[in-house]
Amino acid sequence: MNKRNIFLIGLLIGFFTVSAQRKPVDIDPPYLPIDEHTHLITYQQAVRVEGNPDSLYTRALAWAKKYYKNPTQVIKEADAEAKTIECVSNIRITTPSKDKKTQVAAGYVYYNLKIEMREGRYRYTITNFNLRGAANQPIEVWFDNTKPEWSPMRYEHLKQVDEAILKLTENLEEEMEPKPIIHDDW
Repeated sequence: MNKRNIFLIGLLIGFFTVSAQRKPVDIDPPYLPIDEHTHLITYQQAVRVEGNPDSLYTRALAWAKKYYKNPTQVIKEADAEAKTIECVSNIRITTPSKDKKTQVAAGYVYYNLKIEMREGRYRYTITNFNLRGAANQPIEVWFDNTKPEWSPMRYEHLKQVDEAILKLTENLEEEMEPKPIIHDDW
């Protein structure tokens, strides 16, 4: 092989290597809270509310049984003594159909929810978001737009997860408020 052929082969290899590397897309990723220690998407909030640990535990358990369609499958642990409830559930994510007229299922993102009760407050932690399928994949990889398998739809999926969790936490916070006592003095 002469020097010219070696040069051309090296040039072709360099061209294909550069063209195969994906350039970052200039779209801002959605904001989701990332835990600084675990580097996982984590929604965590301590909420002050009137009640002792027993009453808060009762409210949280009632919320879970009402909120989830199949609470016996979702509630993995309900510890009345430790005043904790642990759940595993999922969020259905969608993608526009080819004709862009409807949404089609893109999979289910599973998550863990833990609710802990103390005097006058409770804390919820929602984390371990995972797309289950052929390969279980933590959804944090969807932030990396340099990966060859990435598409802008991943940012949309992250937004769908965020919207679903914000609805969940809003509903939880509403249901954890003490109910007014109605006196029927007739």
